[in-house]
Amino acid sequence: MTDREVLDVDVLFIGAGPASLAGAIHLKKLMRDSD
Repeated sequence: MTDREVLDVDVLFIGAGPASLAGAIHLKKLMRDSD
């Protein structure tokens, strides 16, 4: 059986495409506005 790595995360972006970049920018804006 193969061991698997487990990561506890709140948000995970897979890949470096335009959708991931837009999501990361939007998340940063939401975090900034919530402070």
